[in-house]
Amino acid sequence: MFATRLQAGNKLFLGMVLVLFACFIVSGCSVNAFKNLKVQVGASPIRVDGRHFQVFTVAALNTGEESVKLQFSSGMQFDFVVVSGDTEIWRWSHDKVATMMLTERNIARDELGIYSVVWDGGDFTHTQVPPGEYQVFAEILTKPKVATNKATFYWPGN
Repeated sequence: MFATRLQAGNKLFLGMVLVLFACFIVSGCSVNAFKNLKVQVGASPIRVDGRHFQVFTVAALNTGEESVKLQFSSGMQFDFVVVSGDTEIWRWSHDKVATMMLTERNIARDELGIYSVVWDGGDFTHTQVPPGEYQVFAEILTKPKVATNKATFYWPGN
């Protein structure tokens, strides 16, 4: 009877180890997956019909020999944040809803993956911010989350 309990305990332990290993493999990207992924954010002004906009783009270049698999816990794969000093002015995802499903994106060797959004100069309350210098950074919403450095841009106002 003792031997039966010991075998059952070993099977339970082995089962837990296998589940943890599977969760590690499936749960997201490891930090090592990003060592060859070079990520940068940019801000480009555009004027249409007398109105100013900023186009924010996050670019991820795979400089490694193998493709990089990015895994996301929802349909929202990236985010952009505008700041003034330490104050968050606007966040692209602030008023967005994402589908709750696992999604993936493979970035092949030498591929440049990009995401872009447009900002109209409004803050969280949709009030236009005053002209001035601002910064933007992007986040790729994987596990672990990858954030870019900040890019400085000038907002001329509308």
